[in-house]
Amino acid sequence: GPEKKFEGPIRDQMWALRGRLSVDPGADPLAWVIANQRACSQRPLRDHPLFRDQKPLPQEAGPYVVKWVERVRESGIQSVICLMHSKELRYYDGLAGMEDGLLDLYHKVGFGVRHLQWADPAHAKTEEARTALRARVEEIKVRAYEAFLELPKPVLIHCSAAIDRSTPVAAYVAANISWRETRK
Repeated sequence: GPEKKFEGPIRDQMWALRGRLSVDPGADPLAWVIANQRACSQRPLRDHPLFRDQKPLPQEAGPYVVKWVERVRESGIQSVICLMHSKELRYYDGLAGMEDGLLDLYHKVGFGVRHLQWADPAHAKTEEARTALRARVEEIKVRAYEAFLELPKPVLIHCSAAIDRSTPVAAYVAANISWRETRK
């Protein structure tokens, strides 16, 4: 579809963001796909040098997650579309300062929140499961675009790594926003 022209540049931004955050966890956690409207990121602390690959996150990660969310809020983000599967969200359960999990923290800081649960196709155990999860992309893209239209802007879209799920969804939203603006 028309979103293909957006997908490569967005994926490149996400890889660059991952690289920055793995070296400097204090770096801006966002990559702006449409200035002042939509940003993408990975999940909090995904590539943080102290916590990378720790699933679930240890208790002491809680204040770091809270700080990450505060930085996102300070950047102007008003809403979050979270594409993480519930299994990934459990990495954040019971952390110090955010005992009720990541989505609850998003609500508490005042974000508009939509959770569109989608397991990562890259982690499926069989080719059939991978294909089925990839097929959901069309449904998720439409639901995310509808959520984007309804939520206060700017909106952050994130999954876990921001590569396999956030990128095609963000590209679809960008293509549809671009199409709408050319029709005005």
